[in-house]
Amino acid sequence: MPDQSINNSNQASYLVLARKYRPKKFAEVVGQEAVVRTLQNAIKENRISHAYLFSGMRGVGKTTVARILAKALNCQDGPAPEPCNQCDLCQAINEDRLIDFIEIDGASNRGIEDVKALRDSVQYEPMHSRYRVIIIDEVHQLSRDAFNALLKTLEEPPTRTIFIFATTEFHKVPRTIISRCQHFVFKRLSAEDIANHLKYIAGREGLTVSSYSLKLIAEAADGSLRDAETLLDQVISFSGLKVQDRDTEEILGVIDHRLFENFSKAIIGGQSEEIFRLTEELVSAGHDLRYFYNGLIEHFRQLLLVKIIKDPAGLAFLPAEELGRLRDIGQSLRPEDLLRYLTVLQEGESGLRYSAQPRIFLEAQLIKLCYLPRLKPLEEVLGELEELKKGLGRNQSPAAGYPAPSARPGDKNRGAVRSPDVQKASGQPAGIKNGVPALDQPVADEFYFRLMKDKPALAPILKVATKVEVKDKTIQFTFSQEKKHFAVLIEQNQSYLKRLAAELDGHRFELKIEDEGQQPAPEIKPKTESKKVETAARSEARLAVGDPKVKTVLDSLRGQVIAVKKKTNSDKS
Repeated sequence: MPDQSINNSNQASYLVLARKYRPKKFAEVVGQEAVVRTLQNAIKENRISHAYLFSGMRGVGKTTVARILAKALNCQDGPAPEPCNQCDLCQAINEDRLIDFIEIDGASNRGIEDVKALRDSVQYEPMHSRYRVIIIDEVHQLSRDAFNALLKTLEEPPTRTIFIFATTEFHKVPRTIISRCQHFVFKRLSAEDIANHLKYIAGREGLTVSSYSLKLIAEAADGSLRDAETLLDQVISFSGLKVQDRDTEEILGVIDHRLFENFSKAIIGGQSEEIFRLTEELVSAGHDLRYFYNGLIEHFRQLLLVKIIKDPAGLAFLPAEELGRLRDIGQSLRPEDLLRYLTVLQEGESGLRYSAQPRIFLEAQLIKLCYLPRLKPLEEVLGELEELKKGLGRNQSPAAGYPAPSARPGDKNRGAVRSPDVQKASGQPAGIKNGVPALDQPVADEFYFRLMKDKPALAPILKVATKVEVKDKTIQFTFSQEKKHFAVLIEQNQSYLKRLAAELDGHRFELKIEDEGQQPAPEIKPKTESKKVETAARSEARLAVGDPKVKTVLDSLRGQVIAVKKKTNSDKS
């Protein structure tokens, strides 16, 4: 039977990693170089303040630095920039048995009576050390009366007494207290700094752990080194000394990074059917969809980051193998495309949060990304436009698809003129006659290029039309049966075309549209004329209804006036 006392001794001697690897000197503090340097210089130059205020998030080293400062000030070899941790005073502070070193919790000692007792005790000189150091953690928890009682002590500080206040909620500390302290802000630690420290601990503890697992733990700690050490302790308890990536993901509740990569590949590749399969896998694993969506946003941010910046060190903690995978995924995309993906994802975040059907919303949002068209570079678009101009025969005729005119604007008989060269360039059959407005050559050139500039979608219709000719101040467009739908564009832009022709030629033109092999379509009348006819008809109808005889007939037959026809001489006979 094993000795129970030995087991109890082993349990009592175990220290969690956060306590075992708590820094004991300034050189061991992680990620707070500015604070450490300032305090060390103050000690060297003997510029010690009577009160310090350390603020920052949890687990970034506020009380740890306060304890190191207390040792540096009271070290038997000091005051020194680094405590020796060997003398009696340094060891007494490490073991919390120095009577001149007091560390209290503001939440447990927040009343005015507690502060009064503390104030009375500091009136006496330190008994064993150079300075009496009082650390009040979470000082913002003190009551208003307690702060007022402490204020007098800070205004007239006792000799050789130093107050160090620590808080995670700086905004709750009264301004009167802040103004009497030297304020140091402890920054949030980067994931890279945390991962490097965890790697050091793993080496000391004999752990086998991948850089990916360390990255997951560092990111889950969210800037807190103490939280990261606690999580590493938890992972070791679950996985043992050989930490597997899947074990880390499971204990932390994070989503497998490969799932994010598969989703991004499906989106970029336009594989909408894969989205449904991956979503089913996501739901079956029991992951929270909103948590996944936020992770996907971060994943696309990383894709954009590595696309824009060759070496993103300092902006994102990405191990070399993950960095390579991200670059491979986004290789076919331009930064503008990734930015559009990221923007659409961000816009949908609030919608997913409040959706009654989050799975359906998620699938619809991701499939929308699958169908998102790629952006073309401006240089490529300009090149295509230049090719289009060349294809339309800009260097052959004033307007691609129809030949140069043979008649002057002053001629009475204006007709279509064939041009075999242009017919070959446009690829139209030789039997089709292309027409052209009977305008001066410079005017025709200007007419076409004005169309290209103002309405580029309209200009190619001059090439599509079987015939474009001018007769009696009327521009007539003829379309083959299979291309007659282009006539809609002519109708929609008739006012523009007439205005442009009049502006360039000095004459007023009307428009006509014909189907090839059919009778000419009726002339397109100006909207103003049709409105006048319609207004006159309505006026005549109102007059007819006002006639007593007509009204009697309408009432008896329960009818209405459809049209009014004026009586002519032939009707009278």
